[in-house]
Amino acid sequence: MTNSLIRTKMPYTPEDLIPVSLIAVSPSVIVASPSLPVNNLKELIEYSKKQSGGVNFATAGSGSTPHFVEEMLKEKGASLTPVPYKSGSESITAVMGGQVAATSEASVVVLPHIKAGKLKALGATWDKRMSAAPNISTTADQGMPEVRIGHWAGIFAPKGTDPAILKKLNAEMTAAMQTQETRERLLPNGIEPAGGSQESFVAFIKSERERLGRIAKNANMSAD
Repeated sequence: MTNSLIRTKMPYTPEDLIPVSLIAVSPSVIVASPSLPVNNLKELIEYSKKQSGGVNFATAGSGSTPHFVEEMLKEKGASLTPVPYKSGSESITAVMGGQVAATSEASVVVLPHIKAGKLKALGATWDKRMSAAPNISTTADQGMPEVRIGHWAGIFAPKGTDPAILKKLNAEMTAAMQTQETRERLLPNGIEPAGGSQESFVAFIKSERERLGRIAKNANMSAD
C-alpha cells in the first residue's frame, strides 16, 4: 500500500486493484537491546532526549514499516536517527548485537527472540494486544495510539472484477480466517486473523493511505 507513497514511478495505480478482504495482521513490535536502560516507550523517548545525537533506530530502508514507526515516535518527542539496513532480519541482528539501540519489526519475526531474552519488547503497534503475547502492552495502552502500524496482508482483485465474485471471495476468506485450524496456525506466531466486510477493508485502506501519506511526506520518504 505504501509503494505509491514513496515511489514516483509505478507499474500500476492503486485504483487498478480492488480491496476484497483483509486476511490477517502481524503487529509491529518496538524492541530494544536487553542492555538498554528503558522498559517502555515513554522511557525510550526520555532516554533518547538525554543522549548526544539521540538514539540510533534500525530500519529496513526508506519507507519501510520500521521507518514509519521511527517517524511516529519522533512525532511523540523521541530523538531518533534512522539507520537503514537491507532487511528487517539484518536490523534485528544489529539490535541483538548491540550495533543499534532499537528497531521495530513484525511480531512473527521478533517474538521468538523476545521469548529467548535476546530482545526487550517496549510496545506493540496495534490497537489490541497479541493473543500470543498478551503481556506486551500496546502503544495505545501507553497513551500513544497514533504510533500504530501493522504488517498486514489482504486479498485484492483486478479492476472490473464482477462484484458478485468479490462478495463471494470476501465471504469465503472471512469464514476461513475464523476456523479453528487457521487460528491455531496463526495466533501462536503473533499473527491475528482478520476478515471482515469488503467495505471495512476499503475504508481501512483509505484511512491508512491518508494517515501514512502525511508521515511519508513530512519525512521525505523515498524508495526511488
